Amino acid sequence: MSEKETLLDWFGKRRESVVMSLLRDHAQKVADTITELNRAVLALCKTDQNSALDALRRSSLSEKEADNLEDRITEELSKGDLASKEREDMMHLIRRMDFAADWAKEAGMNIQLVIEANVDVPVTLWNKYCIMTQELEKEAKLLKSCIDSLGVDDEAVMKYEKAVKVQEHILDDLHYSTKKEIFFSSIDPKAIYLMRDILHCLENSSDKCNDAAEIIHLLLVSQRHKAR
Repeated sequence: MSEKETLLDWFGKRRESVVMSLLRDHAQKVADTITELNRAVLALCKTDQNSALDALRRSSLSEKEADNLEDRITEELSKGDLASKEREDMMHLIRRMDFAADWAKEAGMNIQLVIEANVDVPVTLWNKYCIMTQELEKEAKLLKSCIDSLGVDDEAVMKYEKAVKVQEHILDDLHYSTKKEIFFSSIDPKAIYLMRDILHCLENSSDKCNDAAEIIHLLLVSQRHKAR
């Protein structure tokens, strides 16, 4: 990358490069991981444990595919033409996205424990988790749209980045209200333990989506400044 070429130039010129293609695929797999998690919780709202377990298996597979894509992107970046600083920024972005999938998978593992241990969780509580995973799915898809817009439309990138931040605030509010309901409930202590862990995982997944969007925002601001 030449001294005057910014990361924004690189995104545009390498739009169809291996790295950009893998980056978009990775963002999709992160979103798929969370989408299937939401489907699992939705199934539990309908007391359909078999469908929930099927969705959790698909979620886990998507997370593994995201991990594999992260490894491939890292390998491609190591032999690309990005300067070390820009390469490091890209790696931070990819890692944050992957963390969002990791935490969603962790939530799924705890949900599977709830099912396997036959822990009684009120449908009213699952309904709150369903709302949370729906909002998390929206956040992940907005992040995917943000990634898709790189090198195409800077204004769209900023629009989606702001929308991700809004979703993160929505998840924060839902996290507090759900935590409060758990705290004041009289459900099985095992259920409290597992549902609190799931809540923690959902919050972290949302935070990592927002972290990734913030990195994109900083990249745009920084590179615009350099281009002046």
